Amino acid sequence: MGGAFTELRRDATSSIKGVDLSDIYSENAAAKIFQVAQRGLKQEAPLPTYPHTVPQVGPDAGRYEGREADFWTCGFFPGCIYTIIERAVRYPQAFNVPDHIRLQFQEQLLKIGRHWNVAINQMSSRTDTHDMGFIVQPALQKDWELTGNKESLQSVINAAYALASRYDEKVKAIRSWDVAINDRYSITDMTTNFLVIIDSMCNLDLLYYVGHNQHDQTLIDIATQHADSIIHEILRPDFSSYHLVNFDPRTGRPQAKMTNQGHKDDSTWSRGQAWAVMGFAQVYSWTKDTKYLQTAIKCAEYFLQRCKEGEGKWHHPLVPLWDFDAPLGDPNEPLRDVSAAMATANGLLIIHQSLQSLPTSEASQLVDPSTNFLDIALQIVSQTLDMSYDRDLASFEAPGKCLVNGAGAAEIKVRESAFDAILRNSTTNWNPDAHKKYKDHGLVYADYYLLEFGNKLLRAGLL
Repeated sequence: MGGAFTELRRDATSSIKGVDLSDIYSENAAAKIFQVAQRGLKQEAPLPTYPHTVPQVGPDAGRYEGREADFWTCGFFPGCIYTIIERAVRYPQAFNVPDHIRLQFQEQLLKIGRHWNVAINQMSSRTDTHDMGFIVQPALQKDWELTGNKESLQSVINAAYALASRYDEKVKAIRSWDVAINDRYSITDMTTNFLVIIDSMCNLDLLYYVGHNQHDQTLIDIATQHADSIIHEILRPDFSSYHLVNFDPRTGRPQAKMTNQGHKDDSTWSRGQAWAVMGFAQVYSWTKDTKYLQTAIKCAEYFLQRCKEGEGKWHHPLVPLWDFDAPLGDPNEPLRDVSAAMATANGLLIIHQSLQSLPTSEASQLVDPSTNFLDIALQIVSQTLDMSYDRDLASFEAPGKCLVNGAGAAEIKVRESAFDAILRNSTTNWNPDAHKKYKDHGLVYADYYLLEFGNKLLRAGLL
């Protein structure tokens, strides 16, 4: 009887609408994060590098390649750590680790997370990048929310004001990059160039969060004005997106619309489109202005329409091409970007929740009532797991004993996977003019957005 109950409970906590999501909440997911996280303890903080990509081929296949600590992706691996901590603290029904390490694991993971946070806390006042939301929110904001750590809150506050310092009143936008250099162009003069990228939409959440936390309307207004500028200048009439717009800071008007990571200037880079879906959904969640929800929906509909073009042509069509307009190469195995799928799934879930909060008559004016973005998000994640979940699984070893402060405690040991990432098949940058090109690899923010999607479902009470 007990075994039957346990099995029923496991099924109930890993499936929504018949879609099996057990891989997201598996022991493997926690063990893979732990196997990489504990390596950081072997180095003194602040850590000099952070996980970025995992090659699928070559001599270094399977192990994370690091990027310098101040690279824009530094916050995502600590963020992965905190998604697991959040499950341990708030959703023990979805925290799948062996009983013999359960309590110690939560304590140890928080210690490790704080170790990984040191460098991020130290760089929280940087004014040389727009990526402060990506850098501080996944781990530091979550550390504050879960543990009340005031140092982490202060870093989040610092980051918001640092980001706001990059706003220009004439351009009515936040400067994304100071320079843009590849084999085709070199844009380095900030007095005549003002670079804004579609990715910027996903750093606005930081400004709204701190604006409300500090009762500072200026931060809120900057975020909303930036979103309006993106609508006017980066989105096309069909709600596809440019990657990069170069404004003239002397006039505030755009002087070039181009790409840095997509296939070409007038193509639609799928991850850029994903940032638009998630970013505008986040803006609506703060402003409750349906203009932004409608924009998020239109961006999502474009993304899904382009994915639909793959139906009957290649497998798992909801895992998008890396760029919707790039040459296919092998038409049966075109190059994908799993990270774009995961960011979009998160955005669709926010859209779904937003629509649920509106009167039926108002929601039906924004989208066909037969469209269910929760169902679509689940299908995106289901196809991603089926196609790209790495099946070399990590797990925790059976109990062993060691002495900690004179008391017996279970030692946490991992039976490691040979592949550090949870997901394969992301493409960071396959632009033909990029100095360094990456394709078809594990990617830290693909994993983060997979785990975060799982936690969003838990927060919504869907599991």
